[in-house]
Amino acid sequence: MVTPIGGDVLMRILLINAEQDERLFATFKHEHILYDQQPESDTLDISENIYDVIVYNATKLDEKTVDAVYSLRESGDMTPLLVMAGHTTARARIRILNAGADNVLMRPCQSDEILAHVNALARRPRMMQSEILTAGDLTLDRGRCVLSSNDGEVRLSGKELQLVEMFLREPGQVLPREMLHQKVWGAGRDATYNNIEVYLTLVRRKLRAVGSKAELISERGIGYYLQEAE
Repeated sequence: MVTPIGGDVLMRILLINAEQDERLFATFKHEHILYDQQPESDTLDISENIYDVIVYNATKLDEKTVDAVYSLRESGDMTPLLVMAGHTTARARIRILNAGADNVLMRPCQSDEILAHVNALARRPRMMQSEILTAGDLTLDRGRCVLSSNDGEVRLSGKELQLVEMFLREPGQVLPREMLHQKVWGAGRDATYNNIEVYLTLVRRKLRAVGSKAELISERGIGYYLQEAE
């Protein structure tokens, strides 16, 4: 993690496969942008941290890159994503955008241009109305896929987000297992009782991680409900 030079941090971004571009790094520091670096891989796993923007310096826009972006979005992560690539075809750029990238920037490019794209993407979520749901001591930011409570916040995966949203919309109401199955896994999809239990266990851990007093209660043979903190 790199800390900006003085002043308050304006945003935090993730640089994937960033070359040692000292001019770009200096620009980010000067603009009070905190950045982490991560090597390129087949998956984009940022579940442990929360970022304002992801900058993915792709080696090439091939099938692996498309799959990595698609998987990120399938997981429920909607962090604004800027993909940088060398000379490529319009077809490749269209595919990466359709997979979930918010913008594609062609290399070579100036550090000021990269900064302008990052700032534009960082503004976008603030311009869009992000629905906030609350119940008891819990707050869910759907746009950021973040659940927060007394001791901080935690990122949710796609299915965790769907489950938490359903419980927060109807706190105290028993949600039948069949309804959870249909809403989260979809009709015709294979989701067993154990699948649902596994994800509810993950959600319970995250409730504890943020210090919430709320509980997910099981009504044997019927379903589950959210018991709000007193």
